[in-house]
Amino acid sequence: MLFAVGTTPLPSPVSLSIDDEIIWSSDTGRTLSGDMVGDVVAEKKNLNVKWGILGEKDYLVIKKNLLPGFFPLLFHDDGMDIRIESYRGTLSKEILGDIGDGDYYYRSVSVNIVQR
Repeated sequence: MLFAVGTTPLPSPVSLSIDDEIIWSSDTGRTLSGDMVGDVVAEKKNLNVKWGILGEKDYLVIKKNLLPGFFPLLFHDDGMDIRIESYRGTLSKEILGDIGDGDYYYRSVSVNIVQR
């Protein structure tokens, strides 16, 4: 799976859920008759990304590249590679720890990424 921040590839996620969110104008709402009024101003991508068991080295690649603030994200959707300017929500991780081989592992890592 193609998934990268800028030109830096990230470990392949085990799950990538993509929402195509419709953004409406600020005066959108229902009239007294119940009809919806407003204008669509944009369509944006929201991604929910989940990784399975990761070694600490792979986790640090994710953490180093999904910085607070805005960053370019490349992924595959709708039959093509898409590049968006994005930002992330909370980066969550479940720690597995050292399983006896001297390396440190994470059971899972997840993050929501939103198109700017």
